[in-house]
Amino acid sequence: MSKITRFIAGLFFLLVVLAGFIFTSNNSVMVPLWIGIELSPQSLAVWVLLAFAWGGVLGLLLGYGLFRRIKSQLRINQLEAQLKKSQGNNIGLSSKTSKSLGKGKDK
Repeated sequence: MSKITRFIAGLFFLLVVLAGFIFTSNNSVMVPLWIGIELSPQSLAVWVLLAFAWGGVLGLLLGYGLFRRIKSQLRINQLEAQLKKSQGNNIGLSSKTSKSLGKGKDK
């Protein structure tokens, strides 16, 4: 199943790259861009592809932080559950130990 998924993902990637090349070749009009400062004129396709790439990079960075935080919280919850379990076992052992010690004193 994973081979089929990889193949479909690779095919989709190739289609996106092909669409980008077609878009670039058909949109060669030079457009200046002003974002607080005047940037040199580039083709419309370059501006669109750069915006797409920056959006992807920023999305990956934000997503990485989100997933890392979720993974960390999951690990914390697992460790807290493990700690509570071990503390419960220790309390049970200490009460059993004190009862057995008390029986030994009666003899």
